[in-house]
Amino acid sequence: MANPGRSFVTLCLFLVCCLWCSSLTRGQKENRLSICQLSSCASPLADDGVVYSMCQDRPGLQVWGRCCVNITDNTHNFTIGLDLSGCNIKDEFFKESPLLPLTRLQKLVLDNNPGITVLSREDVAGLTDLNYISVPTHSNCSCPGGEEAWRQHIRTVNTTVCTDQTPTCTIYDGACPVTTSHCVEDGPGLFLCLCNEGYHGYKCLRQGTFPMSAFLAGLGSSTVIVAAILWVLQRRHVKTA
Repeated sequence: MANPGRSFVTLCLFLVCCLWCSSLTRGQKENRLSICQLSSCASPLADDGVVYSMCQDRPGLQVWGRCCVNITDNTHNFTIGLDLSGCNIKDEFFKESPLLPLTRLQKLVLDNNPGITVLSREDVAGLTDLNYISVPTHSNCSCPGGEEAWRQHIRTVNTTVCTDQTPTCTIYDGACPVTTSHCVEDGPGLFLCLCNEGYHGYKCLRQGTFPMSAFLAGLGSSTVIVAAILWVLQRRHVKTA
């Protein structure tokens, strides 16, 4: 016979996960749309830029504001080009990780934004498909990940262009323990060490499978306890009022 307590915990955990996934998906969609329509952009997408040209040259692509969007899949449109040149972008813009949802991004144009003084590799984390980026030419501003993260560099008075992202795992070959983990690309100059099958934990040093059942049970119990405490506090507040 099924344990009623465990079934209740599992149901609560399932509902929490559903709500979290729904809010995350909605937030990422809103982020994708808002970054294509930034109010700080004084003009529409230039028809002589690389993002516009890419959208015109390939079937199934469409210009949305400052973005080039793949619309071949009606249920999941994704941005492959973003041109924010002349949009008054500053360093603070990247603190909220606005590029994080754009996992399929291929071309990123950031030139003509003197407010960008530094662009770190963390600002473009996860953009493994990125093969073109242009940034303002400053003494401290260069392509994220450094020169070794890109195969080609073109530096002019106003703009620095980097193309053809170098596979990071080839640069840092051997950085991940070979017997217990493997290297996975995570954007320009970034990589992740993921555990091989049969290993888990810190630096993948623990052998065996991760105790998922115990973890979910503990998480579900904590969720129920916190929800009960909040409900009691709310009821006390209502009675006092």
